[in-house]
Amino acid sequence: MKYLRAWFYPLALWALIPIFLAADDLHAWSYLPLVIIAFLLALWVGWHRQQSLSFSAWFRNPSTSLPPLAGGMWEETFAEGYHWRRDQEAQHRQLSAQIVQLRDALQAMPDVVVLMDERGQLLWVNPSGIRLLQLQWPDDAGKPLAFWLRTPHLRAFLAGEGPPSLQLPAPADAQQILEGMRYPLADAGALVIFRDVTRIRQLEQVRQDFVANVSHELRSPLTVVRGFLENMLDSPIAADDEVSSQLRLMEQQTLRMQSLVEDLLSLARMEAAEANPEHCETLMIAAMIHNTLDTLAPAIVQKRLQIDTALDGDLGIFAETIDLTSIIRNLLENAIKYTPADRTVSVRWERRSGDLRLVVQDTGDGIAAEHLQRITERFYRVDKGRSRRMGGTGLGLAIVRHAVERYQGYLEVASEVGKGTTFTAHFPLHLARSFPSDSAVS
Repeated sequence: MKYLRAWFYPLALWALIPIFLAADDLHAWSYLPLVIIAFLLALWVGWHRQQSLSFSAWFRNPSTSLPPLAGGMWEETFAEGYHWRRDQEAQHRQLSAQIVQLRDALQAMPDVVVLMDERGQLLWVNPSGIRLLQLQWPDDAGKPLAFWLRTPHLRAFLAGEGPPSLQLPAPADAQQILEGMRYPLADAGALVIFRDVTRIRQLEQVRQDFVANVSHELRSPLTVVRGFLENMLDSPIAADDEVSSQLRLMEQQTLRMQSLVEDLLSLARMEAAEANPEHCETLMIAAMIHNTLDTLAPAIVQKRLQIDTALDGDLGIFAETIDLTSIIRNLLENAIKYTPADRTVSVRWERRSGDLRLVVQDTGDGIAAEHLQRITERFYRVDKGRSRRMGGTGLGLAIVRHAVERYQGYLEVASEVGKGTTFTAHFPLHLARSFPSDSAVS
């Protein structure tokens, strides 16, 4: 039928020729050249129309491999279409093979791999995820992941607004610890990978116990050594300048060792467990910050620093005093230490819509991006020579991070080289307590 439509016009024009042959009027014969031209044009259009229909029929039928025979310009068109379709089929086969390989690799992974849409609903889970999360697949497709994992900060983590990683017990086995990492996708969804870190946590516990035990064993000998050094400095033997300088150096290093041991013990205590509510009390953070700034006043005055504070005097927190004291002191000491003279250090304590925030911002040299992920590790130093000159144990920020995490919070670090660094300790809103006061402290 389609070929009949293609040749309809030339056949219709062919039928007009006998009419002209039967006409005696010379005036009618004068139109014959135009009719012939129209007839030839119609033949040409009909032929191209037939070739076009033939090309379309072949191109749309995937079961036909070789194109039909054609002449003229359509021979080249059919050839180009044939090569294009063959290239597309080869690329499709290659892409299909890669998808199969990727699917097999994800299904063979021992880690949990979860693909979510922008609303946090499950799109796909590998077999390990089905087993460890105790899913009924595919019946659970389309349900939110938070339906099975009820952990603090999980919703914020899945939305990309919370900490970059999250640890939680596996639903299938509470003794098994999973650590999740979220990777946003271009189509507004996300890929979440949970890996089993139970063995790592066990080794970490062994390390913590070892450090705690060694630190306890070192505390008593160091106390004895320091006592003898103080006695020797007060005795006539210290009258000799050379002996006195050596004793002072020994005392200085002993104090440094004691400080290191105390920091290790604090870190071991914070890593051991979450905060005990029985040991917590309502703390007035604004007053604690001012008290800490008073103790650091000599360093502030020496460097002529300006301290800008914006503290909510009505806002308190329910926590252990030793933890918040460590957080405040270490953050302020770090900011004052690395801020050059005649510059500014800013401190804020505030309530936001989602959490409580303690913000300490310096105007120092800043930290390069490649160091930000490791800045809160134990003994990690961006500039080892500079840190050694300025002193410190290299544990301050690690203590801060672990102290904040004891309350299901997290420490955020933002820095720009040449402009300074901002440390933000985020605490859950349920820890907020109110104090009756006239106004905020600033």
